[in-house]
Amino acid sequence: MPLSLSGQTFLNQYHVEEFIAVTPLGELYRATDTRSNKPLALTLLPKTIYESAEALKNLDSESAKLRGISHPNLVPYLGLHQTPTLAFLLEEWIDGPSLTDLLDKAPLTVNEILIYIKAICSALEALHKQNYLHLNLAPELIHINNQGEIFLSGIGTARPIEKKTTRDEQGKYPHLYFSPEQINGQPLTPASDTYALTVLIYQLATGAWINGKSAPKTDDAIKKAILESTPPAPISLNKEIPDHFSRMILWALRNKPTDRLKTTTELISSLALAARFSVDEVPLRATLTTAPVTSAILSQWSFLPPPKLNILSQGIPPLEDRMAEIKSVQSQKSGARIGIMSVFIFVMVAGFVSLFWFVRPAPVSIIPTLVQFTPFASNYTPPPTYTPLPRPTATNGGRIAFTCTRGDYNQLCIINRDGSGLTQLSDMEASNYYPTFSPDGSSLLFASNRNGAFDLYLLIFGEKQLFQITENVGNVLSPDYSPDGRRIVFANRASDGPTSIWMVNADGLNPHLVYAGTNTIVAVAWSPDGEKIAYAMSVGIPQEYEIFIMDANGKNHLQISQGLQGIGGSIDWSPDGKSLLVYAGAYGDKNIYKIEVADGGYTQITDGGNNAGASYSPDGLYIVFNSLRNDDQADLYIMRADGSNQVQLTNDPEPDWGAVWIQ
Repeated sequence: MPLSLSGQTFLNQYHVEEFIAVTPLGELYRATDTRSNKPLALTLLPKTIYESAEALKNLDSESAKLRGISHPNLVPYLGLHQTPTLAFLLEEWIDGPSLTDLLDKAPLTVNEILIYIKAICSALEALHKQNYLHLNLAPELIHINNQGEIFLSGIGTARPIEKKTTRDEQGKYPHLYFSPEQINGQPLTPASDTYALTVLIYQLATGAWINGKSAPKTDDAIKKAILESTPPAPISLNKEIPDHFSRMILWALRNKPTDRLKTTTELISSLALAARFSVDEVPLRATLTTAPVTSAILSQWSFLPPPKLNILSQGIPPLEDRMAEIKSVQSQKSGARIGIMSVFIFVMVAGFVSLFWFVRPAPVSIIPTLVQFTPFASNYTPPPTYTPLPRPTATNGGRIAFTCTRGDYNQLCIINRDGSGLTQLSDMEASNYYPTFSPDGSSLLFASNRNGAFDLYLLIFGEKQLFQITENVGNVLSPDYSPDGRRIVFANRASDGPTSIWMVNADGLNPHLVYAGTNTIVAVAWSPDGEKIAYAMSVGIPQEYEIFIMDANGKNHLQISQGLQGIGGSIDWSPDGKSLLVYAGAYGDKNIYKIEVADGGYTQITDGGNNAGASYSPDGLYIVFNSLRNDDQADLYIMRADGSNQVQLTNDPEPDWGAVWIQ
C-alpha cells in the first residue's frame, strides 16, 4: 500500500484518514468528506486500471446506473473519481467490523450463518434484477454496523450480465472467491456470485477454506484447488452442521454453473430448508440472541463519533427562506401559539404510536417445532368406522408425504413443508407407496405388499395404529379419498386384464369395480367437489397416457388432454377444480404441465430437470414434485404454482417421489 496516501486530500474534498484493507477492487481507505464531515469508503483502483483509458471508460459508463441501485443491504455507491495520477471509487462508510473479523471466530452456528446468507443473497438479488453481476465478493466487502445490520459493498465494479467479461489479473488480492468460470474466462451468470458467496459460507461453517485447511498463498495453487479438487464435506470439519446443510453447501460449490444452485433465491431457500427454517424466520439483522459471535465483536468495537456539522455543508439559504425567517421573528407570539399546538399534536400522535408499539404481537421464534412420528406397528387389526374430523391448521405450511425408496424397497416418509420433521415412517422388507392423506389430515392411506399382493392400509397418526382396508382384491395403486372422506377410489388389477378403476368404503366395506377401461389405468384422482374422477389411461404407446374425466358413478367419460405428447402416469386436481397437474414430454426430459379441464388447453410450468409426480398445496399457491436434475438423483422440490422459486426439499442418494401435500 502507498504509505503516503494517508493524510492526503483529493479534489479539495476527500481527506484520507487511514488504510483499512486490501480488497478485490483495490486498497480500501476510510476518508472524510471535508464539506460534510461524513466518513466515506475510498477504494484506490489498481494501477492497471487507472492507467487504462479503456478500463476507466467502462467503469464510468456504468457508474450512473450503479449509483441508482438502492437496497437496504447494499452500501450506496457514490461514483468514480479521478485525479491526474490516480482513480478511486467512493461509497458510504459502514462503521463496524467486516466479515474478516468473523472468520477469525469461525466456525459459527448455522443460525448465525443464515442471517448473513439472507442479507447478502438479498443484496445480490437486487443487483441481479438490475442485470448486474458483483463478481468480487470477499469478506472485506461485507460489513456490520452497530445495529447488527449487514451490508455488501463494492458494486462500483459490477458488470452487466450480458456483457462479455474476462478474468482480472491486476491487483494484490488473491482470487480466493473466484468461480471456476471466472478462472477459465467462460461466460458469467448469477451462479458465479452464488459460488463466491458459498465459499464464504463454507468458511463461516468450518473455519477453513474450501480445501479443508488454510487458503493457498499463490493464485496458481488457488486455481488448482478450485478447478481440480472437491471440497471436504463441511460436516467432516464441523460435526454441529446438519448433514443436509452440508450437502447443500457442496451442491452450491459444483464446478459447472449449470450443476450448482444458480440463483440467490435457490441458495438461501435451500440452505434455510436444510437447516429446518423457513426464509421468513431468519432474522434481518444480528442480535445478541440470534448472533452471539457477531454481538460479542460489536460490543468490543470502537465506533467513530458522530460527524460534527461543518459550516461548509450548511450553505447559504435562498432569499425567500431568509425573508420567511424575518417574518417569523416578527410574529413570535403567533409562532409560540402554533408551537404549543404542534407540541400538543405531537404528544397525541406519539401516544397512539406508543400504544400500538406496546400491544404489537410477540415475535415468532426462529426455531420450528418438529413433528415426530413413530414407525408402523407390526400387528394389524380390522379397520374402524371412519368419521371425518375438522381439518387442522398447520402453522409450518403443511406436511408432505412421499415414497422414499431405500435399498430394495419403497418406504414411506413424511416432511414438513419448511423442511423440518423429516421422518421415515416404514422400514421393512416390503414395498409401501402411493401415500395420500385423509381429508382431515389425521391419517395416511397407502398401498403395500407386506402381506403378498398390494392392498390398501391406513395409518392413524394420533393412535399410531395401522389398519388394513382392502384384502385380496387384486393389486392396488394410486388411491384417493372422496372429499367427504367416505369413499376411496383406486386403480386395481384384479385379474389378467388391464388395471381398472375401483372403489371401496373408507371402512373397507364394499370394494367394487366402477370402470373397466379400454386400456391400463395408472392413476386416479377425485375432484375437489366430489363430482368427477380424473384418470390417466394408456392409449397403446408404452409408458404414455392420456387424461380423462368421468362422473363419480363411472359414467360420461371425456378425454381432457389434447395434443400433449408423452404424458406420464400421475395427476392432481387444482384446489378450485379447474385444472389438472400432469407431467409430459420426451423420455428423460419430462416437465410439469397444467391442463385446463374446460377445453384441454395446457401450460408448461417447469423447463428442464426431468420432473414428475406433481401435487398442489391445499391453497393452490405451491406445487411439490420430484425431479432428476441433481445427477439423476430423484429428489423432491417445491415451487410456486407458476413455476417460479423452485427450491429443493429433500436430498438423498436414493429416490424420493410420489409426493402429496396436506394442510
